[in-house]
Amino acid sequence: MTGVARGTESTAQVSRLPLEARPDRQDVRRWIRGVCATRLDVHTLVDVLLVATELVDNAYRHTTCPLELSLACTDFGVMIEVSDGDKRHPAEMADANRTWGNRGIQVVTELATSWGVRVDGTGKTVWALLPLVETKVKPRSG
Repeated sequence: MTGVARGTESTAQVSRLPLEARPDRQDVRRWIRGVCATRLDVHTLVDVLLVATELVDNAYRHTTCPLELSLACTDFGVMIEVSDGDKRHPAEMADANRTWGNRGIQVVTELATSWGVRVDGTGKTVWALLPLVETKVKPRSG
């Protein structure tokens, strides 16, 4: 499913993957590569794969109702959103699960320009904006 992102300076194509059937990690990553491979450099694609997988895994692990993964590739970055039917904020869920692992939001914080949570009447959307990675290579001297 696709649409147009609102609130951006440029029009971005939005692609959506339903998560109700809980597609496995490999299928989610394959879908992301199919959506983004021709639009992004390899470094940005790797970051998108990592962050999106973490957000989807968190929705699977900490909620009973994962709904949708959406990606919007724009001129200034990649917007990743994962919606679910649980209104609890990720920080609240992390506090309740203090074990080894459970570091998905820390990964998101390190790689994203910004991230946040929108709560609505049916649940929440955790979003992250990733920058496009510059891949300029300096020529070797000498």
